[in-house]
Amino acid sequence: MEVKELYRQILGIEEPWRVSQVERIDVKVVHDENMRWPCPECGELLTVYDHAPERVWRHLDTCQFKTYLHARIPRVDCPVHGVRQVKVSWAEAHSRFTVLFERLAIGVLKEANIEGAARLLRVSWDEAWNLMERAVRRGQRRKKGRVVKKMGVDEKSLGKGHNYLTLVYDLGEARVEYIADDRRRESLGGYFSLLSLAQREEIEAIATDIWDPYLASIREHVPGAEEKLVFDRYHLMTHLVQAVDKVRFIFTKNYLNWLKNRISASTSS
Repeated sequence: MEVKELYRQILGIEEPWRVSQVERIDVKVVHDENMRWPCPECGELLTVYDHAPERVWRHLDTCQFKTYLHARIPRVDCPVHGVRQVKVSWAEAHSRFTVLFERLAIGVLKEANIEGAARLLRVSWDEAWNLMERAVRRGQRRKKGRVVKKMGVDEKSLGKGHNYLTLVYDLGEARVEYIADDRRRESLGGYFSLLSLAQREEIEAIATDIWDPYLASIREHVPGAEEKLVFDRYHLMTHLVQAVDKVRFIFTKNYLNWLKNRISASTSS
């Protein structure tokens, strides 16, 4: 089998594209002349306006060697949307990796941390993080809008110091629905702003700790919030113990002051 045909099949390149050259594991892909390409915005078939500079995508390793795909992507001049770069079948827009490589990377990232995944995939830490972010954004776009009727709200500390994240999760399915920076009133408010009033009315219960910014946000955005708030036992007991300790301290302080005054009065007399 000819080398170009071999790599066409390995890379899954389809018409109108074909492999024109293979040097080491750098695979160059070109397209047939006089092709008409769909506008990425409206789909109208148009002739080539020009080509973008050559781009390079990391592909799955071939025989343990890194493999790169090279191509100059054509652009079309749409009468409605102007000059646009056409879509290619092997990679998403703005990605430096092919779809097949990203699919492998997602599987590795699910089994290892960023550092370990980067080492196994032979990419940088930043590239591994970007691959994970892209996968998360794709998942979020595919998620259907729905109301979490029994939701939990909690904070997550980031390492040392006072850096926090706000988490909203579905108690029924044990799934994180929303993440925001910090643990301010606005952090949780960002989630509620994604829901309509009718959707917020469908919320049946909200489990949270007794953190005033969260409570203020819930009372502001959720109708009938007082009847829907559920405080977990741990935080209730924590606040109860703190209240008892405070009362005990005040009582002890007042008693000692009273006793001191009595002793002073007895001594002076």
